[in-house]
Amino acid sequence: MNHKHIIILFLSICFSCSPVKKINENVISGEYDKAISKTIDELNKTKNKKKKDQYKLILKDVFNKSVIKSQNKISSLKKDKNPEFYYEIYLEYQKLINRQNKLMNISSNSLKFNFENYDNDHIEFRYKTSDYYMDLSKSLILKDDKLDYRNAYDYLIIIESINPNYLETRSLINLCLSRGKDHILLNVLNESNSVIYKQLQKDILNINSYDLNSKWKSFHTTKDNYLGKTDFYIDLAFKAFIISPERILEKENTKKKNIKDGYTYQLDNNGNVMSDSLGNDIKIDKIVEISAKTKEFSQSKSAKVIAEVRYYDNKNNLIEKFPLESEFWFRNIFLEFTGDKRVLSKKDKRLLKGRFLPFPPDDILLFNNSENIKQKLKSIIYN
Repeated sequence: MNHKHIIILFLSICFSCSPVKKINENVISGEYDKAISKTIDELNKTKNKKKKDQYKLILKDVFNKSVIKSQNKISSLKKDKNPEFYYEIYLEYQKLINRQNKLMNISSNSLKFNFENYDNDHIEFRYKTSDYYMDLSKSLILKDDKLDYRNAYDYLIIIESINPNYLETRSLINLCLSRGKDHILLNVLNESNSVIYKQLQKDILNINSYDLNSKWKSFHTTKDNYLGKTDFYIDLAFKAFIISPERILEKENTKKKNIKDGYTYQLDNNGNVMSDSLGNDIKIDKIVEISAKTKEFSQSKSAKVIAEVRYYDNKNNLIEKFPLESEFWFRNIFLEFTGDKRVLSKKDKRLLKGRFLPFPPDDILLFNNSENIKQKLKSIIYN
């Protein structure tokens, strides 16, 4: 079946088969691997022989197109003779091998593909890529600059992913991780007119509690045993601690509701009980009004922290500063009532389970800001 016939086949079943439509969209956009995976899925799912045959034709056509695309790309990149393209060529060979491996499992007498052996080319460009990136990495390492160590690390990680433990790759990766890292001293300052609570300061300086360290950033405090060079300093300066008064608000309300409370009998003009057509006494719902007086209590108290984050270089020159604020609220709402409980809503009944709670002391409220302060500090550092 030639290319024209395959396109006609695509169009003829596209409108009645949503999976084929999606496969065709992948083919048109050049996403052949997605198209192959979807076609295999549909081929495995369908029980209809006619549809199976259609999917087999589609799969062979998509596979052939994918091979042509990859081979043309490889040919073009090789002609350029630029070592920068070695890794891209390696990846394209990897795609060709992966596709064939996927299709080998479903290949049969009725579904045959023209497979090729790409192993030698694949190995050739794995080593060409490794050697080229190894030379690049070493030339960057010789510059002895943090950013160059990080760039060298990226090349070495690619080597490790395609050629594990090649030459001195792993030792050079560790060298780049060590020398490409910024070491930052974190300090907490109290510039408010209040006493800083030790527990708050201790928690913020507990760097391990909020994953502040990263691949290229290592944080220290004055209590650490770090004796190396410090690249940057970060001061978290507390400017003010604002504690609100303890508040209790009361809100009274009267609630009323009509409910069914038993029944009475319908009487005629003579005061006799009336009957329906079956001779049964006619009953009338007895509606009564019920009410309750509620008193809702709302307790609140807050602690607000106002601070500033300052960045300094290793010569103590201010680079940048950012405001940081955090506020933690204690809130408690509960309800008391007199009257008929049946008038209360679900929310009212929930609040009835509450009670007055002692207001937390100032230091506890301030400490509850700690987690928020740490996350905001982390966000400032990494954004």
